[in-house]
Amino acid sequence: MAASLDQAQHRSSPHETRVEGDVVFQRTVGSQNVEDIKHLFALSQAVYERYGYALILMDGSQSGVLTPEARKFQSDLFRKRILPSHTALYGSGLLVRTAVTLTMRATELMTGTVVPVTMVAYEQTARQVLAEARERFRAQGIAKTLS
Repeated sequence: MAASLDQAQHRSSPHETRVEGDVVFQRTVGSQNVEDIKHLFALSQAVYERYGYALILMDGSQSGVLTPEARKFQSDLFRKRILPSHTALYGSGLLVRTAVTLTMRATELMTGTVVPVTMVAYEQTARQVLAEARERFRAQGIAKTLS
């Protein structure tokens, strides 16, 4: 069972991670390791359980690439299940964008499923991308009705 949102948000890390409704926000500082990826996936799972989908907003302006162990862990997770989600990454450099593109393409080849990731320059554009994804999930009937 996934951790509750309250439990999952409290963690010591150089990365700033928080939940804003149906959005998991992360400002990545440097490389991410396996524990960082586990934390991000736990938050995404908790948001998915509440909303029926998860939106991930990532500030990549200070980001490095995943460690090899984190990349393998992420690939293993994607092979098992891809949640209804959309990720918007903004502010990242060429190296990070290239690594993300290669990882998502490999995931698509291994699973036959596209992981929706949009890479843009600015946060405002990224938030607009996620707002459009939210409306798409609602129109598709994926979104849960909150009580």
